[in-house]
Amino acid sequence: MIQDKAKQYFTDSPALKILFLFDEAQEFLEEVQRIDTSDFKVVYWENNPFILKYQLTHELKDEKVLLYLNLPQPNSQEAYHQFPLMGLLLANKELQLDNVGAFMEEFGLQRHQKGMVSKYMAELKYASVKDVVKPVLMSGNFLEKELQQGLLSAFLKFKNVENWVVLITKLCILAQEKNEAAFKRVQQKIKGTHLADIIMAKVGHHLGYNLKAISAIEFLQAAKSVLYNYTMQNSRLAKNDPYATLKINDTSHLTSINQFWQVVESNPLVSNGFQELLVNIQNDIKGEQLVKAYGIEENYAFYPNNLTWAILEQLQTKIITNDAVGLKVLENLALQQEIQGAAKETVRFLRQVLKTTLAINTISTYTLNTPEEYIANYTNEVYKIDANFRRAILYFNEIDSVEVPATIDLETLKNHLNETYNKHVDQLNRQWLQCLSRIDFDYKTIQTPKQYDFYNTEVAEVDQKMVVIISDALRYEVGEELLSKMHGDTKNTAEIRHMLASIPSRTSVGMAQLLPGEKVFNSGKILSDGLSTESTYRSNLLQKYKPNAEAVQFDAIKNEKEAKNRNLFKKDLVYIYHDVIDAIGDKRVSERRTFEAVRTGIAEIARFVKLLHGSYGVTNVLVTADHGFLYNDKKIVDKELETLPSDTFISHNRFFITKEKKEQELGYTFPLKQTTTFKEDFYVNIPFSVNRYRKSGVGHQFVHCGASLQELITPLIVSSRKRIEVAKKVNPTLLNKGKLRVVSNVLKFNILQENEVSRLEKERIINIALYKETTLVSNTVDVVLNSTSEAPSDRLTNIELIVNAEFSNESVFKLKVFDIEDILNPLIEELVINNTLLAQDF
Repeated sequence: MIQDKAKQYFTDSPALKILFLFDEAQEFLEEVQRIDTSDFKVVYWENNPFILKYQLTHELKDEKVLLYLNLPQPNSQEAYHQFPLMGLLLANKELQLDNVGAFMEEFGLQRHQKGMVSKYMAELKYASVKDVVKPVLMSGNFLEKELQQGLLSAFLKFKNVENWVVLITKLCILAQEKNEAAFKRVQQKIKGTHLADIIMAKVGHHLGYNLKAISAIEFLQAAKSVLYNYTMQNSRLAKNDPYATLKINDTSHLTSINQFWQVVESNPLVSNGFQELLVNIQNDIKGEQLVKAYGIEENYAFYPNNLTWAILEQLQTKIITNDAVGLKVLENLALQQEIQGAAKETVRFLRQVLKTTLAINTISTYTLNTPEEYIANYTNEVYKIDANFRRAILYFNEIDSVEVPATIDLETLKNHLNETYNKHVDQLNRQWLQCLSRIDFDYKTIQTPKQYDFYNTEVAEVDQKMVVIISDALRYEVGEELLSKMHGDTKNTAEIRHMLASIPSRTSVGMAQLLPGEKVFNSGKILSDGLSTESTYRSNLLQKYKPNAEAVQFDAIKNEKEAKNRNLFKKDLVYIYHDVIDAIGDKRVSERRTFEAVRTGIAEIARFVKLLHGSYGVTNVLVTADHGFLYNDKKIVDKELETLPSDTFISHNRFFITKEKKEQELGYTFPLKQTTTFKEDFYVNIPFSVNRYRKSGVGHQFVHCGASLQELITPLIVSSRKRIEVAKKVNPTLLNKGKLRVVSNVLKFNILQENEVSRLEKERIINIALYKETTLVSNTVDVVLNSTSEAPSDRLTNIELIVNAEFSNESVFKLKVFDIEDILNPLIEELVINNTLLAQDF
């Protein structure tokens, strides 16, 4: 064996001259004496270091030598330096006959490290372990604590040496029942390598938890401690908190937990498993118990799903009673990034419910004096109720009800919303129609822009290229949301006005009124200057007034080749007819998807207007509608419908026309000429308020053709493109100014976007971080300030900055907020006091 091994050494290392063999017990002497080979010479130590050294360096300098020494192997720095042939040993190699020696030879380890190698050799012999700990085995890094960290990394199936936060997290993940076999395997490895003490110490350091044993129960308990203290770190202990034994008050331990959490969330090796673990242990830290002890208004630092659901369960009563406290709690929940899935959608739904019902409750009276007051009131404030209701229903439809606990009665909450909203719409429009009836529906007496004047007042005198987009059923509140989307284009300037559509607010009537020419009702087949106003003939009609004009359908150009569209938009005037909302809403089978169609329509038009300005060089764009609509989320049953007379000339579910005037007991009758430019003697009949007529084959949730404010008030958006970017951007404001404190290595505060994005103020992207002088000491957060909401709560962003461990002992930091386009001049600078003052070691 020795002969073969020696030959292999000399073969593997051609420059090797002397191979040392230490054999203090002389157990290999006889074997050495039997060596018979011409590949190397055997020389024996005879306690003659000087003679031997001369012999080896002169007489045998051209030979390969196996030097046998009946001496102990130097195994310490002191013994190594006292060895008389130290220089030759350094320049050559030692024959290793055991596994430890071979291992040390393989990695070039020093003799004084042999004891450590021997201690862990039972695991180091495995290739999978060696691959992981290889960086540690380099002589300069070969310290026992690093080796222990590397061994645990290998036991946990990592490919590299991971930090202790990751290792502890993986042990907690494996402690779950489904991973029982894997945990037991690692548990045995830890026992065999005596790693328990260092693991317990690291758990105490990073989690503030005193681990009593390397067991699954203990690691799960440590995880529960982390979840509880991360959630409740801002709260003083309540007397009736059932989890009081988990409470950590030591700020240094809370600091460690915050940094632990930050590292885990950002590490893809354990982040997903950690989230699953949190879900599983939530059953032991019950949200309803925390809410019972601390209430729904408590400043929780973290909102696990079960805590969120517990808060929402308690909020139900406040929503039914329209308690403004509920809105405050929901706005706080809406800021929490960890709330996702069905919980997030439920928060959004309930928030919109309360915004809708609270706004309705602020209305002191529905009785105003003039039509102008009703219209001004609606276009300034009341339209927002329709917008909030629409968003609430959209959010409700996006909730995965399977994930919602049975304790949350979503149907009851939605019914409350519907009842409150439907009553509001009825009362509003009942009074509005009574006001109109007092002037016999005579539009000429109303000092508000009329839809039938649109062409003459907005189009006729314009001598530049213009595109008019007419979106079927784009009611006023939808136009306001569209306007806000358009404001996101920094080069765009747009403003909204309103027009009063004709009654009946029917597509054929509204589309005709938006065209030029003298109109004739023609028994419903409307003509203008003798030409039909149906889509086929609209280009001909426009060309009578502007020869280089054309009318097209939006769908015809949406996917058309750019070159063809470019030629189209060289024309002086283009009318584009867009139909998404009415196409979906005005069919019984699809009317329930009305609000989804609204969202689609807004997105399509906003993109298209930007394209018109940016790619096709159109400076002037008008967006309007033929009429608006009413939508009831609650299905209307047959008994709630009114009966249509049998002798109607034209009819639908919101109006009917007769040739002779017939007074109604349950509605209004007035001449068609009162609200239109038609001169024929027909009479329009509409029901009181928002009632529907029984009409077979049509839907009754989505309706128009009547005279409600939602049907009649249409938007007129005037959009233009500036040659240079609009200079002014929205500004950020620090709400917690003068009170900023880093607690447990975390700084939490709120940034408010001062004003909504508008025609005058455009979006801004800001970068937020903590600094020490000019040195970055925390994570950075980018925030896009682009909210178009008037409500400050919708423009609020919750910011969380984590101080890097190496800067935890600094006493003062500076918070800086930059526009990302100017990183030299901060928009905000604020001193921040560090209440942590504890350095961390990861």
